[in-house]
Amino acid sequence: MTAEPPPGQNPYGSAPPPPPPGSYPPPGSYGGPQGAYGAGQGAPLPPGVPAPLAEWWERLVARIIDTIVFGVVYLILTGVLVIGGGGSFLSTFIPGLIAYGAYTAYDYVLHSKDGQTVGKKIMKIRVVALGGAPLDSSVVMRRSVAYPGALVLYGIPLVGLLASLFALATGVFILVDKPLSQGLHDKVAGTVVVKAAG
Repeated sequence: MTAEPPPGQNPYGSAPPPPPPGSYPPPGSYGGPQGAYGAGQGAPLPPGVPAPLAEWWERLVARIIDTIVFGVVYLILTGVLVIGGGGSFLSTFIPGLIAYGAYTAYDYVLHSKDGQTVGKKIMKIRVVALGGAPLDSSVVMRRSVAYPGALVLYGIPLVGLLASLFALATGVFILVDKPLSQGLHDKVAGTVVVKAAG
């Protein structure tokens, strides 16, 4: 027959007794220190960046949302001009001028208000000036003219190809530029895209 252990001592060996019901486990009992959820969160922000940077895919989805309307306008206008007998230059240049001109104006007006287009509002991201300066109209104008404004030239032979390559390079820069993830239009304007508060 074995004797009962003294009160407070574990009868099964050296492991501590379980915590009383309703109490919290001691700190660190479930493993090592926990970092914040998501890559980059909890890490120091790059100099001049007021909030965590937007992810590349958030920016892509926002841009797709913003582009859909203007892409539809471009396709409709191109179809009308082709059916109406317009030449190949007119059937691509005029729709590009109208649709991408309207897109550039949309981009400028909405970013001027609060740094967000409809797509950015949906994705909860915003454009801010690097270094914390106010996002003034000249900054927004440079950014909007660089992209999507460059696409206004889409229908012009050779120049349109260069505009398309510039648009592609803008996307590639977002992926490879470290640590700020700036597209070429961000570099021209001195902006970054960050997660919006709330």
